[in-house]
Amino acid sequence: MAKKKSDIKINKNHEGKEFNNFFRFVGKVKPVMKKDDATDSWVEAAISELTQTKTGKDRKVVQFIVETAHRNELKVELAGMEQAFVYPYSSKHKKSFKLEWEHRFDKTKFPDESYKVIATDWDLCDELATFIKPDMWVDVRGVYEFSSFENNEGETINVVKRIIKQVYPLKNGLVEINNVNSGEEYRIYDSEEKGRVLGYGKAKEETVKINVGWLSPEGGNIFITKLSNGEEGKRVKVAYNENTSETDRIKVVNNVESTIRINKEDGSYEYIPYIRDFKSENFIEINEFEMQMGIKSVYQEEGSKDTKVNAAFLGYGKERSQVYDVELTVYHKEPEEGKRSIAEAFANLNRLDFLVVHGIDNNRAEFATVEVEEQEEDNPFADVDEKVKSYEQVSTGTKKGLEILNVFTGTYAKNLLTEEEITGESEQQDPFSNVSVSDDELPF
Repeated sequence: MAKKKSDIKINKNHEGKEFNNFFRFVGKVKPVMKKDDATDSWVEAAISELTQTKTGKDRKVVQFIVETAHRNELKVELAGMEQAFVYPYSSKHKKSFKLEWEHRFDKTKFPDESYKVIATDWDLCDELATFIKPDMWVDVRGVYEFSSFENNEGETINVVKRIIKQVYPLKNGLVEINNVNSGEEYRIYDSEEKGRVLGYGKAKEETVKINVGWLSPEGGNIFITKLSNGEEGKRVKVAYNENTSETDRIKVVNNVESTIRINKEDGSYEYIPYIRDFKSENFIEINEFEMQMGIKSVYQEEGSKDTKVNAAFLGYGKERSQVYDVELTVYHKEPEEGKRSIAEAFANLNRLDFLVVHGIDNNRAEFATVEVEEQEEDNPFADVDEKVKSYEQVSTGTKKGLEILNVFTGTYAKNLLTEEEITGESEQQDPFSNVSVSDDELPF
């Protein structure tokens, strides 16, 4: 049976609830900007760095910006450290075993071939560092990690990090190999030895066509190898340019239209074109998150009618589930006649309610076009009607944070949680104990 959006993971040790979330961003890679204290200026940070903790341990870090739309820049990151052990798991035997860190790639140390090591953050940092470059286009999947701290004024500041789980370069190239035997298999790499697989294909009617990515937009080299009984032959280097490169047998087309996989409401999926131009009228932003959450409080602003949501996210804890505060916003949009807006529905939620939301992640610089005003009082053209009005674009601020767009059908549940679960405290007076709320009508 397929897992439901509302299914909640239960910790096996302490039986506490643990929520899940995920995000997906498609866009252009940009370096993170950091302050250089020596020059008091902003400089580009390296996408991959080896740093050290305060205790002197090595720590690998990968960080970059995904620009999902014009001026919407979302920082994603991953950090990994060496561990004492790993725990390869077998789907066949439904169990794992303890293995020393230095032996994690030695298959002779495994009970049998069914055991697999889940990629560690340390090793994933190495893999990402081999191919992620500024200006390439990627499909990034990951999860939110929440924390909080108290600033110098005694205020609690909630922090949200976007932790990388997978990065898929978009395919922007097509390789066509002719005069081959039907059924022959070929792989394409980005380097002569080891390297990353860019694509794979099997020949049909003496031709094999392979979508590949990410090719350098300016041109470069690819390496093609033929498979024989699963074994790779010698890799042949083929040069390509920014357009189309063609020899007697091999044709490489660069900067072709990308396609991305989109999940449909019925559970199936389809591939749709992805325009790599933010200013194109056909550009579609791919930027989404899903999150299980419990309601702590909601507040609808009188003027804008936007609803602020203070939610509880239950994460892993050794002795009990860890509670994190998450702040989200539901922006008001005028509903159809006879309906109410989702912002109003959220305003009617009660403390301890549970639901699963879908939304978009914002870090958008916003601008407005305004008419240029006359600056000088003695301007001789101040009262002239025939002059042409001029306009300028001015910054109006930044739209930030997690924006809820909708709720998954069938996930809303009243009083699923307890005060202890959403506060992390065993004895907590209910601040809503004197508030009377009608249960006559569900908010969704």
